[in-house]
Amino acid sequence: MIPLPSQHDDADEPDAAAAVWVFLLTLFFFKLATVVLIFWHMRTWEAGLFLGSTLWYFFPPLVLLGAGPAIFYYRLRKVRARREALRRSEWMEMELHDAGVPTRRPR
Repeated sequence: MIPLPSQHDDADEPDAAAAVWVFLLTLFFFKLATVVLIFWHMRTWEAGLFLGSTLWYFFPPLVLLGAGPAIFYYRLRKVRARREALRRSEWMEMELHDAGVPTRRPR
């Protein structure tokens, strides 16, 4: 039996993901540079209105993209704090048990 080559190559996935991120970041920084240049040359209320009207649709995706890492780090800190409290309580109980202090155990 002759093996058929697959159409999906897993080795290209990291390169493709990196290319997408480079493309998106290039678009973002180009838009940011354009906004800075417009505001630098036109420091008026109308320029602010123009920039606000052309930028409003960029904020929801940026909020969604920023919410993922923010929630992740919040949960990470919460889990680490719980783990540290559990570790402290475990060692505190061991110290009390070693000192001869009776500890209550759940039935």
